Amino acid sequence: MGDAATAAVAADAAATEEAHKEDPEIVARWYQLEALERAMSGNTVAFLDTGAGKTLIAGLLLRAYAHRVRKPARDYAVFLVPTRVLVEQQARVIEAHTDLRVSKFTGDMGVDFWNAAIWRRVVDDAEVLVMTPQILLDNLRHSFFSLQDIALLIFDECHRAKGNSPYACILKEFYHPVMNSRPRGPLPRIFGMTASPTDSKICCKRAIRNESSNWRIY
Repeated sequence: MGDAATAAVAADAAATEEAHKEDPEIVARWYQLEALERAMSGNTVAFLDTGAGKTLIAGLLLRAYAHRVRKPARDYAVFLVPTRVLVEQQARVIEAHTDLRVSKFTGDMGVDFWNAAIWRRVVDDAEVLVMTPQILLDNLRHSFFSLQDIALLIFDECHRAKGNSPYACILKEFYHPVMNSRPRGPLPRIFGMTASPTDSKICCKRAIRNESSNWRIY
């Protein structure tokens, strides 16, 4: 192969690599794109092994909802993760896969002492809020947040939505009452991710019990 041909191949490879960085759909596998399609058409729980790329699906879904949350839109997306370490980790992934403005919230930031005015100020420019579920639950209970303001609600490790866990309480205290009301108010699209299908099937059945026609399990 001549120098010109070698240079052309190298240029093509570099361009492909750069495209992959900019557009995760190029590197998404078929099952991730299928899960994305299902999540865009209804509430969905994705069961995938650890390392199978569940967060990439969430990133693609956030990109699909960008028109709903990009400022000056009033709505935002909320990405719930069970631990402070995962807040940092998943926020970095979202920033890598989207151009949305991401804000992170954990208990060690003193959020328990914030009032409505502080919350309004800190989320004013945010488009994706990454936080632990207890923070969202507390804010809903204090009426600092409203589900009607959330366009997309993502539950990481959604198999934890059982008993009186924060995940379960968000659904029982806020989501289901609105969903069962007449006329029904606006609700966020929900996407759940887990690698624990046994626990998740039990949890999902409890959620599906209230809206069997709107949930898809992938």
